[in-house]
Amino acid sequence: MIKIAMIGAGSVVFSRNLTGDILGCPEFKDCTLSYMDVDEERLEVAGNLCRKVAKAVGANPTIETTTDRRKALAGADFVINMVQIGGFDSTLVDFEIPRKYGLNFTIADTTGPGGFFRALRTYPMLSGMCRDMMAVCPRAYLLNYSNPMSMNMQTVFRTSSINAVGLCHSVQGTFDQLMGYLGEKPADVDFVCAGINHMAFYLKIEKDGVDLYPRLFKAMEDPQIFTTNKVRFELMKRLGHFITESSEHNAEYNPYFIPRGKEVINKFSVPIDEYLRRCDGIVDEFERLKVFSKSKEPMKDICRSHEYGSLIIQGIVNKRPTVIYGNMPNRGVITNLPATAIIEGPTLVDGTGLHFAHVGELPPQLVGYMQPHIVQHELFIRAAMEGRRDHVYQAAMFDPLTAATMSTDRIVEMCDELIAAHGDALPKLDAKTLVPTSGKKFPKVDGKVLRKSWDDAQAKADKEYLHAWHILGAFLATKEGEVSTEMTTAFDADFAKRKDGSVDLAATYQVGALAKVAGGGTGGQAKSIAWKKAESGKQGFVDLGKALEPPQFALGYAYTEVDSVHARETVMSCGSRDGIKVWVNGEAVHTVDVGRHFQPGEDAVAIRLKSGKNRILVKLAHWKWNWGFCMGIPAANF
Repeated sequence: MIKIAMIGAGSVVFSRNLTGDILGCPEFKDCTLSYMDVDEERLEVAGNLCRKVAKAVGANPTIETTTDRRKALAGADFVINMVQIGGFDSTLVDFEIPRKYGLNFTIADTTGPGGFFRALRTYPMLSGMCRDMMAVCPRAYLLNYSNPMSMNMQTVFRTSSINAVGLCHSVQGTFDQLMGYLGEKPADVDFVCAGINHMAFYLKIEKDGVDLYPRLFKAMEDPQIFTTNKVRFELMKRLGHFITESSEHNAEYNPYFIPRGKEVINKFSVPIDEYLRRCDGIVDEFERLKVFSKSKEPMKDICRSHEYGSLIIQGIVNKRPTVIYGNMPNRGVITNLPATAIIEGPTLVDGTGLHFAHVGELPPQLVGYMQPHIVQHELFIRAAMEGRRDHVYQAAMFDPLTAATMSTDRIVEMCDELIAAHGDALPKLDAKTLVPTSGKKFPKVDGKVLRKSWDDAQAKADKEYLHAWHILGAFLATKEGEVSTEMTTAFDADFAKRKDGSVDLAATYQVGALAKVAGGGTGGQAKSIAWKKAESGKQGFVDLGKALEPPQFALGYAYTEVDSVHARETVMSCGSRDGIKVWVNGEAVHTVDVGRHFQPGEDAVAIRLKSGKNRILVKLAHWKWNWGFCMGIPAANF
């Protein structure tokens, strides 16, 4: 029976999902799963969660947990890497030092200074793991999920001869999203996608030999579709092809959005610091899963993820041909990209391993988009292997976002500060060259101190958020595939009658098949809904998605009351996932009727509070995926 080692298994959600995929294959129900992590607490949680998964799917694997990497790797047939070196603390360094130089990011895990320094931190561990694999499991296949994908795969292929592939879910995830825009079943549509990780493009999208790109361009004209992916649709409009990774990622891969200032950032809903907010959420989720892992509560609702890992294992072990999208060296597959570049493209998996399908020449405008990043990947691996600090500077110089933000002197200074801040976590960068440093000395940063300052800042901001709410929903939208805060529900009629902004929190409403919503739409199973209490989490986020479990295209409401000692003018801040409309004491004061990512404090609205009780109603339109909002009102300063 096969052995699968998961390195970095303390990424508990990911290891749990991959375990479910693997044990969901009948032929692997008795396999050996070896979970490894240097964090003993996370490792224990991962092991407990995966035992729950095994029990839930009726599998009987041998489950091992260890902090010894070689022990986990010994005799493995497949190795899954999901390690992030440095965690949240190092990520904060990658965000906060560039911020001092005027450089802001959304994700910072793929390219530019954030991706580059993450790759440098990962290099010692990843190259060491490859050496271990050559020693104790030389025939094993490495399935790498860790970012930055292209740079990490340069490490794998330039420092070892192991069998390996880099895996990401952006190709298949985005394809499903595009089919949703077009109303097509993914299985009925053929596509070819190629490029580099997070910057691959759909070269062909066809159904029965008919090009679907004209329909996609037409769909883009629908504001409700465009607003779900503003950056990527803007890039498609200019480049002629849709790109794989999300709008929040691609906003930082080019000079067209973030460096253009707040007006453009707001226009395209670019979520600055998005990854830091996600990290906060990941910390909270781990605490929840830690409690769950020790409970007797069974794992429920296990379903197959869209990760390729288990499909590859099946394809190789069972000699069952399948096609996935992988990341490996180019070697002529894309004829107008360098042979040594790590590319992403269609990959045949069978009993003999993994093999790229030939792609040929990419359109030149797509090569132009990728080329600065391919250069960064090459400079990274040379910097890491040869100790070349100057290649770190040069990689930052060629990053489009960094180059559009600062001068070369400032770039070198920023890189020197980042190198000093990360200290021994990086490979030695002391090779002698003629390229000068900034000449400045910087201290190593204590990640825990930086983390505390971040937590303190979040706690301070948290005091202005409104935390206690009542929420109501979900009401189905009035038109299939559309939603707007201007659509009315039975609650809107009640609210309009009251005129003073008050809400009857004891009222109930019928929704679903027996409840005809405004405009004549019906749907779902009939049920009665009532107001329920809800508390906001970090950054004041009120999670309607968890509380209401809404269908796509739905409406919901939130209500609270705010006391003010004096009548006063103030500025209310709010942010929402998708559309929001706000009333204060019965007066509509703010509307944003677009699909968008959640960004705390994105909207600033001048309002007037009266002395005493102030009634605040929020109406929320839900497109897809996450759903929620936050709202903050400063305390009176007099």
